[in-house]
Amino acid sequence: MKRFCSSTLVLFALVALAAVTALAAACSEDVGPGAKSSPTTKPGSDAGEAPGDVFNAGEELSIPVPSTGRVYAKLASPPALVTPADPKTDKGWDLAFEGRDVFTNSGPSGSGASLAFGPLDPIVFLEDVAPEVPFLTGDKSGGAFIRWYFYEGAPNHALYSRFHVFGVKDGDKLYKVQILSYYGKRDGAAVAALYKIRYAEVGQPAKEAVDLDGTAGGTTAGDPNAPGECIDLGTGARTMLTPEAARASSAWHLCFRRQDISVNGEEGGPRGVGAIDFDADATANETFPDVVERTPESELAKFDAIDAASFAGQILRGDRVVSAFSGLWTERGANPAAPRNFAWLVVGADGKKRYLVGFARFDGATATSPGTIVMRVKAVK
Repeated sequence: MKRFCSSTLVLFALVALAAVTALAAACSEDVGPGAKSSPTTKPGSDAGEAPGDVFNAGEELSIPVPSTGRVYAKLASPPALVTPADPKTDKGWDLAFEGRDVFTNSGPSGSGASLAFGPLDPIVFLEDVAPEVPFLTGDKSGGAFIRWYFYEGAPNHALYSRFHVFGVKDGDKLYKVQILSYYGKRDGAAVAALYKIRYAEVGQPAKEAVDLDGTAGGTTAGDPNAPGECIDLGTGARTMLTPEAARASSAWHLCFRRQDISVNGEEGGPRGVGAIDFDADATANETFPDVVERTPESELAKFDAIDAASFAGQILRGDRVVSAFSGLWTERGANPAAPRNFAWLVVGADGKKRYLVGFARFDGATATSPGTIVMRVKAVK
């Protein structure tokens, strides 16, 4: 079977072993390719129909989403809507809903320690123990690159590049980027978050950047303020910057930090860079067998096909506030809005309690709003 990395099979085995070992002790981001896919944890793929109506379990919460502004919910039993005095400092809420977006009480959205992971196969909702996942995500700045990878679940916990082609615009300069690998080697050891990318200014020959250092902030690195590596796609210059320094710097187009790739525009930084995933519409229906067969060689033609005309009429944006739910909890392009048939793992704002969440249906939905969300919540160990 082909793998998305260009490294040897020995490297894959080493990374997978390291990931499983780390996950046995804690929820880790150090994941690596393995031999087969999990049947229960496949973000970005269609989960299919679960036996029976799994979202009859747990406790029900109805959430009328207003036409403007946010509505807040706590997940502890009984789950309920709450009105925080100051959402930025109040830790009494876990999830917030605005339009077709879901946010957690973390990062730029709030001062809590809420985290989430998904989507998960809906059958997971029947379990009483939190599923094993490779990492949990708080709210953060993110954009076009948020779904660059496909996660292979237990027991291997690997990230595979989807080999999508991304467009990046900086003034009148147009670039294209393709992620080739998430795994590299350092001092002879397998390491996650050492990226290899293919990139080019449109109309110019392709280049590669190897071992872009996104290892900062992981469970082994520890320090959330440690610098990660950023690259200028025009000059190829690479700079190590802390998250705070990156947000203030115009010296880069893309920054790499664990599974996250930032764009230097809007919330991401001051350079005014915009980006787009040219293959975003394919994400929802991509499956593990689809993705795992892709290689840098097989996907080169798709990269080469992107030209200036590909950018015409496209909306390119910098980073905005995103959560684990962004772009995945509703059916893409559905009018009226409709929930996707998935379960989600959520850690409460206290950073301790864990919940499974599922969206059973939307009542009174429109193209831009889910109307009233009928959600099921289940506390798990």
